[in-house]
Amino acid sequence: MAGVCESIIAKSIEANCDNPLVKGMEADGVIINRNDIDFSQSVFDTDSKNIIKQLILKTGKKGYSVVQMGATPYTGLKTSLATGKYRNTFNNEIPIAVLDNSPEVAQNIIDGLANGTFVLVLRNTHKGENGKAEYQVYGYYQGLHSTEIVNEKYSDDTDGGWLVTLKEENAPKSALFYFNTDAKTTETQYKALLTETHA
Repeated sequence: MAGVCESIIAKSIEANCDNPLVKGMEADGVIINRNDIDFSQSVFDTDSKNIIKQLILKTGKKGYSVVQMGATPYTGLKTSLATGKYRNTFNNEIPIAVLDNSPEVAQNIIDGLANGTFVLVLRNTHKGENGKAEYQVYGYYQGLHSTEIVNEKYSDDTDGGWLVTLKEENAPKSALFYFNTDAKTTETQYKALLTETHA
C-alpha cells in the first residue's frame, strides 16, 4: 500500500565551487516516438529516482537525431512549476527549428510532429560530477506534444523553415537525467538510441 509521498529538501542550497554550473545546451539530441519505448524494461537508478539508467526501445525501433544550429541551440527551452489543487508538477517547453522544407520534410517530420507524442534526450553544456548531469530526458512521463508549428517564409531565424514548440505538461518530477555508471557508458547508450533495436 502506498504511503504519504515525502516532500522535503535533503541537501544544502549552495553553489558548487568545484563543479560550477554552466548555462546552455549542446547542439545534438535524440527524439523518440514515445510509443517506441519499452517502459517495462527501462530501468531507474535505485539511489536517485531522477536518473534513468537504461532507456529501452521496442524491437525494430530507433530514435532520430535532432541537431540545432547556431551559438545558442534550443533557445527558449524551459521547465516551469505548474501549480495544482492537490499537488504541484512541472511543464517542459522545447523549441526546435527545422531548417528545411520539402515534401519529404513535410511528410516525415512536420506531419508526424503535429500529432505525435515524443520523448527527447538532450545534452546539457553542464556535465556535472562524472557526467551525471549531461543527458536530460523530456517527455518520459506525459510525452511531448506540439503546441505550435510555424512556417514563416521570410523568417530570419529559420530561413523559411519551420519552428516547432514541443511541450510536456504536468510531469511529476522537476528533471530526469540519463546516466549509467560513468560518462563513457552513458555516451555509448545514448548513441545506441539511434540504431534500430533487434530481438
